[in-house]
Amino acid sequence: MGSPDHAVEIIREKKWTVRVTAYGNALTLAFEAESYARSYADGQAFRLGVEVAERNECA
Repeated sequence: MGSPDHAVEIIREKKWTVRVTAYGNALTLAFEAESYARSYADGQAFRLGVEVAERNECA
């Protein structure tokens, strides 16, 4: 199962953002298309053994 130190989040604002946290380091990437963001997030979640969390921050 996944480690509590790892996380993958998809954040929906004006663009699609993926935040990957691993070993205490966070990397945030912006994507224009939802399909690219989801594909990247799914790959990273599989690699880290975690579930993808989704947040919608559109106001």
